[in-house]
Amino acid sequence: MAAKRKTVFEIIMYEYAKLIADRAIEKRSTLAPAARTSRSYWSFVAHTYHKLAAENMSPSSVLRENQILVTGGNQCAYCGTTGVALHWEHIIPVSRNGPNTIDNMVLSCAPCNLEKGARNPLEWFAAKGLGSNEIPRLVMGKLLKVVLEKHRACGTENLLEYPPGAGLDLINTCLVFDYSHLPNEPPSSAS
Repeated sequence: MAAKRKTVFEIIMYEYAKLIADRAIEKRSTLAPAARTSRSYWSFVAHTYHKLAAENMSPSSVLRENQILVTGGNQCAYCGTTGVALHWEHIIPVSRNGPNTIDNMVLSCAPCNLEKGARNPLEWFAAKGLGSNEIPRLVMGKLLKVVLEKHRACGTENLLEYPPGAGLDLINTCLVFDYSHLPNEPPSSAS
C-alpha cells in the first residue's frame, strides 16, 4: 500500500506521477482513460512520485501540455470532437479566479464548454459519475500546472489540508482559486 500523501504538494506530485505513468505504461497520450490496473503501472507511479516529491525530477521536464495542445490539431480537448467550431475554454473558470493564460486554456466544442460551465474538470467529471482517470491527459496536466503555480504563489503548497479544516484530497486541493484569500498557515489544532 502506498504511503499517504501528507501535503498539497505531495497530492499534486502524485497526480503528476500518474499522468507520467499513463503515458509511459498505458500509452495514453490524449483522451482515452487510463486503466491503471497493472502492477508495473503502480510500481512506475511509486518510483516517479518519489522522484517528483523529492524534487529530483520536475513535472515540467516530462509533461508538455502546450505542445500537446498545438499538436492535438482541431479537436475538443474534452471529447475529441473534430470538424466543428472550437472555443478557447478556461480549465479553471475566470469567474472563479482562474488565470487568463494559455496554461489555463484548451480548445473545446460548444457542448462541452456549456456543459462544463463554471466548474473545474474534477467537479464536472464527478458530476457525470466519472473519475479523475477519465479526464483527458492534456486537461489534467494543465489543471495540475495552474493549481501548483497558484498554491506556490499563495504559499499553501506545504499545508496538511486544503482548504484549512477540509482534509486533503485532489478535489479540495484544486479549489485554491476559490480559497486563495485564506491565510497560508495551517489551522491551529485545538483537539
